[in-house]
Amino acid sequence: MDMDVLERPFHACRVLCANGIDWRVAADVLICGKNISVSMESKALAMDNTPSRHDAADSSPGSGFADSPSRLPDTLKLPAAGENITVNFRAEPPPLQNSRTSRMFSPMSKAPNQTLIARQLNLAPGTVSRALRQQPGIKSETRERVLKLAQKLGYTVRLRGKAAVEAEACYLGVLVQSPESSWTHTRYLVGLSEAAAAMNVTLIVHHVSFQDCLNIVHADRQPPAMRDGRVKGLCLVHRWPEDVARQLSEKFACVSVVHFYPDAKVDLVDMDHRGGMNVLAQHLYGLGHRKIGYFGYCGDMSWSRARYAGYVEALTKLGLELNPAWAIEFGPEVFEQRLVPPTAPEQALHLIKSGVRAWMATNEWAGQMLTQIVRDAGLRVPEDVSITGFDNTDTVPRPVVQLTSVGVSLSVIGTAAIQRLRHRLANPEEPRQNILFDVKFVPGNSTGPLNH
Repeated sequence: MDMDVLERPFHACRVLCANGIDWRVAADVLICGKNISVSMESKALAMDNTPSRHDAADSSPGSGFADSPSRLPDTLKLPAAGENITVNFRAEPPPLQNSRTSRMFSPMSKAPNQTLIARQLNLAPGTVSRALRQQPGIKSETRERVLKLAQKLGYTVRLRGKAAVEAEACYLGVLVQSPESSWTHTRYLVGLSEAAAAMNVTLIVHHVSFQDCLNIVHADRQPPAMRDGRVKGLCLVHRWPEDVARQLSEKFACVSVVHFYPDAKVDLVDMDHRGGMNVLAQHLYGLGHRKIGYFGYCGDMSWSRARYAGYVEALTKLGLELNPAWAIEFGPEVFEQRLVPPTAPEQALHLIKSGVRAWMATNEWAGQMLTQIVRDAGLRVPEDVSITGFDNTDTVPRPVVQLTSVGVSLSVIGTAAIQRLRHRLANPEEPRQNILFDVKFVPGNSTGPLNH
């Protein structure tokens, strides 16, 4: 009588091996792809005449059979020890119940999986995987096609371990330090919001003036969601005091946009400042300029330090004169409060008259300031003086001129910040990471050939 019905060949292999049948014969059973019944009524192992994978069988003692040809024999003798069984192959096994989809699939049909979805949509398996996990970097129409087919087939994504942590819904805080009542870098928020929607994140955006940012470490001055523990990670926008960033990073997973904190465990999402300055210097060099100044160096701003380092590197690489007196320095309050340094106009005009006819500004705002200084002095841009910016952002509401510049999509940086913050939450012990995006050259009408 039948003692058991084994629905999958793998179980049959275990039974065969447990009863002394050589593992290679068990493997032949496994690849048959048919159901098996085990019976106690016979003293022989009966199989259908299925082709074997082996050209020669093992005839050593204990193998379970001897002198086997390339096809399995109709009957194989079991070892004397143990009870004999019979294994019969059914021609038409019953369909299997697929636990993932609650649909009925025959053993030879394919259960829905990512490979099947990729094949039907003519997509790469990796693309399907990222779309199903709501990861960024996938076109919305592609993601929609994948999700619709997955739903139709009954496929669901099962996440485990770190992937499950990354997919869990959570609150993330965006702390913006700015002296202004409105946040000018709105394109950061676009990227942050797009990534948050795709990664099951709710954003809490909180604006703090520089005068009040020291108080953010105190619970009574924090947003309610941050105070009661719902916020798990923070995205820091603009420069925060070093000690504040360090204290926040001890309590929350933290990612900074553009500003680098060397003494805090804060990941950085930034642009390639040095590479961008090299691109701009090469552009000015190609226009014939050999004396190039730097306008707006600020040692308190990590991005300004990095851009100045790129300026020094570029001039050295091009074999141009590097004169520290050609770098006009700003204090941090100039950027944070949008001030015009009282000595900057006089310094710049004096150097222009002495032959420094090309200038690399530390950012767009400084470039627009210098352009206005030059025009107020009766000089022309770019006929008399060439000026480059950096960032290609919309922080200047009424630009004097379209600056030749470099930049990267701020929405891309915002997206990367949320991705990194999600990853940091799932991997809290990973070393700090800095992510830099390449910048692209943006031609404007603020640079021209050197006019002798």
